[in-house]
Amino acid sequence: MTKTKNFRQQWQRYRAWQLDPTHGKEPSDRSVTHHCANCGIEFTGDFCYQCGQRADTGRITWDSIRQNVMEIWGLGTRSFLYTLWQLVWRPGYLIGDYLRGRRQLSYPPIRMLVIVALFIFILLNAVDDTASSTEVEIRNFDTFFNQTMDWLLKHLDWLMLFLMSFFILPTYALFRFSPCCTKHTLPEGFFIQVFNSSLLLMFFIAYIILYTLLSIMPNDLEDSNVVSTICGVVFFLLLLRVYKQLFGFGWWGTVWRMVLVLFCSAKLFGVTSELCYMLYSQYNHLPADNKYTSEHCAYSCLYTLLLMAGCFIVAHAVEQAKKRLQR
Repeated sequence: MTKTKNFRQQWQRYRAWQLDPTHGKEPSDRSVTHHCANCGIEFTGDFCYQCGQRADTGRITWDSIRQNVMEIWGLGTRSFLYTLWQLVWRPGYLIGDYLRGRRQLSYPPIRMLVIVALFIFILLNAVDDTASSTEVEIRNFDTFFNQTMDWLLKHLDWLMLFLMSFFILPTYALFRFSPCCTKHTLPEGFFIQVFNSSLLLMFFIAYIILYTLLSIMPNDLEDSNVVSTICGVVFFLLLLRVYKQLFGFGWWGTVWRMVLVLFCSAKLFGVTSELCYMLYSQYNHLPADNKYTSEHCAYSCLYTLLLMAGCFIVAHAVEQAKKRLQR
């Protein structure tokens, strides 16, 4: 009985931290007046209201050296590691806090994405240094696609952000009328996908470490398909958890919207790839490919836009029907 009670208390404390990481922290004593050594004014609280210097700034110590060294990498304020910790345990709530203006709880998201991608680049070079680049003449769509992906795989921050950018419009269409983060904008959708990119890259880091320690890299096509399936399932579950926490729908409401988001994102990616290849082939005067003509790309773009509009209408209609039922 005692163990159950302790577990319940721990769970309630964890849930309170998930919803608000500042929960339980005592506010600064406003009755104490501090003197700012930087601009010479008197102030209360933790920071000088004129220059922003901390109230506890004093003589230089060994901790001052550590902070200055961390500043070289941009890790001195708004702890990078603590933001990654939040991104693992409260990803949707962290993104929601950032969009609502609580920016001091998070490390700058784009800088965080670049640092995580740099760490992956170092890991990959340490694990496999046999990769070599070879020039391949581009004569069809498959070669063009493979060459583009080979380049992006060498720049994982851009790759992940490029892929996740296709989620911006479907997320906007299907999650715009959500209980939380209602009517988010497209720029906010961009930052949602920046956070998601960092989270997925962290999952990729975990995979690299497991591969290095346990040698679980697939040896043949069948094993590769199994690993790809597992990674796809984990990818879906990670995004499902983020979207549920961020937008506030129930599990079923989040699942069917996420399935449509993935489908629409795949269509957008396919249309964009075909359009880029068509422009590339026309610019370089490559042999004509009847499958990727300008008319085909125009029809694909129109179909995708109609699909997005239909998702937007369906999502709005579902929310309106819920409101009518609740009256």
